[in-house]
Amino acid sequence: MGLVLDPPELPPIVVTSGLDAKAVRAMVRAGGFDRVRRGALTPRAEGGWQAQEREALARIAAVSRKLTNGAVVSHSSAALLHGLWLYRVPTVVHVTQRARANGHGAPDLRRHRGPFGDSSVTVVHGIRVSTIERTVVECARTMHPRDALVVADSALRALVRPDRVDREPVADHVAELRTRLTEMVGHGRGHGRRRARAVIAAADPFAESPMESVVRWVAVSRGLPTPTVQLEVRTRGGTFYADLGWEWTEQRPDGSRVVVLRVLVEYDGELKYLPELGLVRSHAEASAALVAEKRREDLVREDGVTRVLRVTRADLRDPDALAARLVAALPASVRRTLDPVPELVVPPRTRLV
Repeated sequence: MGLVLDPPELPPIVVTSGLDAKAVRAMVRAGGFDRVRRGALTPRAEGGWQAQEREALARIAAVSRKLTNGAVVSHSSAALLHGLWLYRVPTVVHVTQRARANGHGAPDLRRHRGPFGDSSVTVVHGIRVSTIERTVVECARTMHPRDALVVADSALRALVRPDRVDREPVADHVAELRTRLTEMVGHGRGHGRRRARAVIAAADPFAESPMESVVRWVAVSRGLPTPTVQLEVRTRGGTFYADLGWEWTEQRPDGSRVVVLRVLVEYDGELKYLPELGLVRSHAEASAALVAEKRREDLVREDGVTRVLRVTRADLRDPDALAARLVAALPASVRRTLDPVPELVVPPRTRLV
């Protein structure tokens, strides 16, 4: 899940229909292959989220070989094929077809019914799949808004290819995309439409990781002011960019404006400090990364008006507690004007894909 979002390579599939059943079982027991669905194996990968994504991609490849009646890969499965971010890797393959699905489908296949024009379909690695724009709309209407915002952020990033240093050139493109996506959602009270419109309105192409998107979902869904994503902070040691943040300024007698309070939020991913996962090459490099992070935070705080809140994966398990932390860091005048977005907070017992 990197900053450049392109379709990932599909893992190879071994079709077992022509193989002896004992030979297939031996291949699995030997540890060299995993069964991704009935009749299909893929070479085993190392553990972790990369292995989960690889298995999901292999399952999509296996299912696509048997798709008929114009069915296309869609929803979170399409997001994965396009290389978009996902908060959770899908354990089933989602497809959309015009005909009504029967009740005897495979347990690892979720069929949706809906119209699909040629403009909504593209081809990735030889597989018919919903376009990125159509995928955003499907996910925004059916997924938890937290998960949908992760997809939407990455989709805008993939379509716009933004530069956080020079944002102005993509502003019009982003506005046009939001308008087009909202039109695709439609109007009225149809299933998931209000939620989808809220997700699209909140999407931001400058997010640089799925977890940054989740932290921002916590903030905007609970009614905090819309934060700036990748907020620029200049210090005597250089220019840094916070995952997200807010600034409040006041005007000086000479007409210039000065920052009187800045609240920065940084997501601390444990992965970047673990050499065994390949993001740093050694424990010494991991230690150097920690020192650099501390140095960066010291520089940022030197101005006396900047607060830094660090968020971990554990914090994301309790969104309300995290929201309370964020709110406590804001000025009292802002805390009195919070306006939660109910469409971004899913009520209990709501059925989502």
